Amino acid sequence: MQLFADYRDFVGTNLERFFKTTIVQTPRMLVGTDCLEPGQQQPTHQHAGRDKLYLVMEGQGRFTIGVETRDCGPGELIFAPADQPHGVLNIGNERLVMVIVMAPEPG
Repeated sequence: MQLFADYRDFVGTNLERFFKTTIVQTPRMLVGTDCLEPGQQQPTHQHAGRDKLYLVMEGQGRFTIGVETRDCGPGELIFAPADQPHGVLNIGNERLVMVIVMAPEPG
């Protein structure tokens, strides 16, 4: 298990969908990155019994949590409670990079 990590080592591109990777995964949580190119989106979805946090590291995104939508940028933290529909759209001209945390782990 990696005890120290730089999120920039886990940034990438997937033009078919969006890029996602795992940084750390334990039986209690998952930490990873989600990277969306301009115009890409993570469609609205939900996680049964799992909370999710997005921490925007780079770029600009339009986040929808339940019925609320807000534009967020670097340094902003977005919380999607368990069982709440949530999604994000890259509204900027550069890659949107987010560190994500899910608990408990979605294994």
